[in-house]
Amino acid sequence: MRKALSAFARRRILFAAVLALTLFGAIQGFAATLGTGTNALGAGNAAVASCQTSGAPTGTYTVSYDPALAGYVVATVHVTSLDAGCAGKTISLTLTGAGSSLGTLTGTVPASGGSLALTPGATVVAADVTGVSVAIAG
Repeated sequence: MRKALSAFARRRILFAAVLALTLFGAIQGFAATLGTGTNALGAGNAAVASCQTSGAPTGTYTVSYDPALAGYVVATVHVTSLDAGCAGKTISLTLTGAGSSLGTLTGTVPASGGSLALTPGATVVAADVTGVSVAIAG
């Protein structure tokens, strides 16, 4: 009986080892099929160039008084320091507050770079804004 249990235990260990190696190989195979490129990045190792070569774009906003709210709201968001190399690419700007998004604005980087003005589509209370995040895609 002892011999049978020992053989069974060895088979279980062998089965577990074969299963682990099979799963490891399959996962590596799936990861190897993910591609890398200039506009998309999956798993892999590739340099992804940025169109923004000098500095980082910054976002600031102006406010206006809204009598209906009896307070100030974000009127216009200005993005500055955009490189001409990013011309035609989509820019996404997110106003944040208390750890969440208050609103996202999108636009297209002008041909000459420079700056861009965006207007929120919905009311954003200026007192709630604690940050501005800028991203260029494409």
